Amino acid sequence: LQCAGNRRSEMTAVKPVKGLSWGTAAISNAEWAGARLTDVLDYCGVTPDAAGVEHMQFEGLDRGVEGKPYGASIPFRTAMDQKREVILAYEMNGTDLPADHGYPVRVVVPGTVGARNVKWLSRIVASHEESHSHWQRNDYKGFSPSVDWDTVDFTKAPAIQDLPVQSAICLPRPDSTIPPGEESISVSGYAWSG
Repeated sequence: LQCAGNRRSEMTAVKPVKGLSWGTAAISNAEWAGARLTDVLDYCGVTPDAAGVEHMQFEGLDRGVEGKPYGASIPFRTAMDQKREVILAYEMNGTDLPADHGYPVRVVVPGTVGARNVKWLSRIVASHEESHSHWQRNDYKGFSPSVDWDTVDFTKAPAIQDLPVQSAICLPRPDSTIPPGEESISVSGYAWSG
């Protein structure tokens, strides 16, 4: 899973952007197990050709400062894509899903921004529209570098879903000095294919 803000500090170095100034560490990996969302939807009678269904909305048990539940949605085609294997995870790394990671159930949407992988899942809705939650409509949006943060309308920008292929060098750290004459240095990092 990767946060939409992963590496935001690098963007801020070029031009100030909104959000936490994450470095290269707003990313993780785990082995997930659970029920495939397509199987659960099929059991409930929701088929890939369901009339009027454009989005799958997910609602968590956690609440924001205004008292409304955390919510997000993904396109229905993503939810039904057998290759994506969207799951309702109840295990992580071979054990019950820990509370910090969404116990008892969270949705895991491979290749999709972390904000859409809702924890503490309480409700799933097949809908003709995106979730109305703040985090779907007014946050986690992608903008061009020319955006004016004082006048931007978050509600008109598309919600971030898929993330691009990327890689990062984590060590040596930025601005490190390598002594002259070093015969070799260790380099470590990651590549993420979405």
